[in-house]
Amino acid sequence: MLEDITAPVTQLNTVAAWFLGSALALAVVGCGVMLTMWLAGKSFSIQEWSKKGQVGVGLFFVGVILLGSIGGGIQWSSSDSKTEGLLPEAAKQKTIRVDRKPPHSKCTATVSISSKKHMKAKKDGADNGEGKNGLKYQPSEAEASKMGKAIREIGAHKWNADKAWTKSLTWKGNHGDLPSKDDWKKNRSEYEKKHEPMYSRIQWQPDGKKGNCDNTNFNAAKGAPVEVIFFEKFMDNDPAVYGYRKFTIPVK
Repeated sequence: MLEDITAPVTQLNTVAAWFLGSALALAVVGCGVMLTMWLAGKSFSIQEWSKKGQVGVGLFFVGVILLGSIGGGIQWSSSDSKTEGLLPEAAKQKTIRVDRKPPHSKCTATVSISSKKHMKAKKDGADNGEGKNGLKYQPSEAEASKMGKAIREIGAHKWNADKAWTKSLTWKGNHGDLPSKDDWKKNRSEYEKKHEPMYSRIQWQPDGKKGNCDNTNFNAAKGAPVEVIFFEKFMDNDPAVYGYRKFTIPVK
């Protein structure tokens, strides 16, 4: 990050020194020429040379005095303590500070909590989700309870879902009854009684301004919906058929 920034004044002094030094060197050379002309005029009785040389030497001393005055004026005017009090407030030298603490960046990726058996039927290439074949992909009570607690911490149980899908355990096609977004909140009791859902996977985008960018931060950021996938009993047949139901819930 940047340190304190102040306007430099030494550059003007450096330029002035170069200017005055060059002018003084030229003046010394000129004075030497004029002094030689003066002395030659007096030695050879050339009145015109003597007069011009005398005038030139005199001008040299006047020039030295003027150059000294200019140098002193530049040094005085470039000093903060001499001139800042004469300037209007808007023109005075200011100190610029830059905060060294980096801003808390937003989380750019979603995080999730899921059952160890979630979508394992697809990996196993399971033929169907009936009876014992389906139940072996059921989340444990501890896993489902952990996800339910996270949803309550996020606050998504109070928000309405905007979409709902049903999928087989191998994530193919729609099965079971016609999915409704109201099953998430409005018709939740009826839905739970009929399908006995258990949390299989939840996903959200944490708010980086309120915590870490991992699944321990239950402050959901707006813009990315909370996604919930339930393991559920599609149809109460014999044997019963099991599958997944997915909801997306916009963050309020």
